[in-house]
Amino acid sequence: MKRVVLYSMIIFFIFISLSYVFAGGKWYNNYNDGLKQVKMGNWSLAISKFDQALKLKSRDVKRIKTYGMHFIEYFPHREKGICFYNLGHIEKARSELRLSLSQQYSSRAQEYFAKLSDAPVTKPPVKRKLPIKKTPLPKPVINKPSQMKLVGERMGLAVLPFQTKGLGVEIGEINIVEQMMTTLYKLNRFKLFERTQLEKILEEQKLGMSGILDASTAAEIGKGIGVDAIVLGTVTRSGNNIAIDARLIDTETAEIVTAQDEMSNRTSIPALKQMIKRLTMKISQDLPLVEGYVINVSGDLLTLDIGSSKAVKKGMKCIVYREGMDIIHPITKKVLGKQTEELGQVKLTEVYPQYSIGKVILIREGMFEIGCKVITK
Repeated sequence: MKRVVLYSMIIFFIFISLSYVFAGGKWYNNYNDGLKQVKMGNWSLAISKFDQALKLKSRDVKRIKTYGMHFIEYFPHREKGICFYNLGHIEKARSELRLSLSQQYSSRAQEYFAKLSDAPVTKPPVKRKLPIKKTPLPKPVINKPSQMKLVGERMGLAVLPFQTKGLGVEIGEINIVEQMMTTLYKLNRFKLFERTQLEKILEEQKLGMSGILDASTAAEIGKGIGVDAIVLGTVTRSGNNIAIDARLIDTETAEIVTAQDEMSNRTSIPALKQMIKRLTMKISQDLPLVEGYVINVSGDLLTLDIGSSKAVKKGMKCIVYREGMDIIHPITKKVLGKQTEELGQVKLTEVYPQYSIGKVILIREGMFEIGCKVITK
């Protein structure tokens, strides 16, 4: 009887192990084969292997389970970007590396992304495509904040001091945080946490103003002051070259929302100001205001007609609202706009090219229905 039980347990564990292998082994084997091809310099073959892995596991992550209790680093987008870099396909390399950095920051991706600024661009051959007739859904709108009707609160941001490396006295005459916040304020895109209050909090926690590199610490500070995301980064000088790297950290998950950089071979104050301005604009453009519609409701999950083709990302928050009666001027009788009723907020959990799925995280009033409008926070 004991032998029967023992054999049954052995068969059970073998079955479980095989289940792990068949469930995860295919993507893992393709990814591992791709890494082997990278070492041999077979860039095109490596890309095909990474593409096969991405069909099953589509995000770069620092730690992922393959089978049993075995975990590995998984960076298919980063490795594809490096392959494209070596093939001379610079725009494709930049796209893959930027995607990798937005999903999971790594110094290897950042290193190759920095190399792209001086790399020659190889334009791919133009392919002619036959026109395809489609019946479009209501089109989402990306626009400037000044041209849009803002509903609810904007995305809350706080800019932490940047860490500096190898800089001379010239940087002492410019406040990176202040310059960045000035540009952000003029964009009317974000709700900013006041700089002097943030400095006071950092001093109270004995963190000083030397710069905070740890994402989890930054997220904890941001969550404590009630903002959606924290901006932090580094300013590095090497010879006559200066590079600024910035990351936007989600305060709830400590994940990188977007990572941007700027470089210059000039160290003057005007040049540094322009670098900071360009960097800030990149961050804003990577988090656009996008309008769309609710196209399906299933419990606390809403399907929205906005997706990655409109620069929408997983983890972004959207405000759901309903438009009401016209607001009419009592004298001129001119229609000034429409009343709005904020219904609540959703956080995007799945993002596809043409649509996304959002989970309800806040309910204010009313019901979520098909046809309600949404706007990214």
